[in-house]
Amino acid sequence: MSGINRHKLIDTVAISAGALFFPGYFRNKVESASFEEHLQGVSVNVPELKEEKEYNVTASTLVGELDAAVRMAQWKGEDYPTVIYHHGAMEIPYDYGFKNIFPVDKMEVPVNLFLIRAPFHTQRKSFMKGMVATENWLAMMAVSTHVIDQVIGQIRSKSDEKILMGGTSLGGYITNLHHIHFNTADVYTPLLAGLAMHDTFLNSVYRKAVDQFPKSQPELMTKLFDFQPAFEQSGHQHNNVFPLLGRHDAIIRFEVQRDSYAGLEVETIEKGHTTGALSYEALRDHMLGKVL
Repeated sequence: MSGINRHKLIDTVAISAGALFFPGYFRNKVESASFEEHLQGVSVNVPELKEEKEYNVTASTLVGELDAAVRMAQWKGEDYPTVIYHHGAMEIPYDYGFKNIFPVDKMEVPVNLFLIRAPFHTQRKSFMKGMVATENWLAMMAVSTHVIDQVIGQIRSKSDEKILMGGTSLGGYITNLHHIHFNTADVYTPLLAGLAMHDTFLNSVYRKAVDQFPKSQPELMTKLFDFQPAFEQSGHQHNNVFPLLGRHDAIIRFEVQRDSYAGLEVETIEKGHTTGALSYEALRDHMLGKVL
């Protein structure tokens, strides 16, 4: 079996199996305020991050009160650079990938490490219940984007070293959204993600997990989840964004998402989405190589 088929097959099987137990994204409601409106509608205060532990965060949003979290996983000191990481969608426990990418109990990782938990990611039933409407998904990303920015602000108050924002899949999309709307980190490493989230929902194998109702409204889905125009119109230089894509990714389709970066250089690994997310050393090297 060729490499390209193997990686894409694994993605297809993973999504197809998951779809058997998931009623379908956005089955109840497709209409929503824009991401920008959700971002403006968030009110959140991250507590002072003083020690290595998890901090619960409650946010007021356009869809009601949502809970998120910040974990200070490692604080080496103000003279070290910082990596802030965001997990993927329905990654529960939310630190599964993070602990494999940065196994601080097994190896020296010479950076400060923070992990963000998005709303709806304490347990699978919470995620499945929340993702019945696009507005909940957009509010979820808006909360994470604000939380990231407040974490960056706290780190800036005590350290002049580089701060990197990175994440995988959903976390990669959120990494890009933070760059578009805040751009307060020094470096951005969106992993296995682009700017055309609508393509993921409408055209990739991930569409198997999406209800037919939203798929019958592609123009609205594109309006809500295509972040390419915002990226191009943000006014920011994009020379601090270093994307990593899997050439055989059946969920974050390579050609589509590469082109979504509007000519930005994209690093490529010969993996799919699932196999790419499991390539912990490659993900770690990509991030650490931008701050060390």
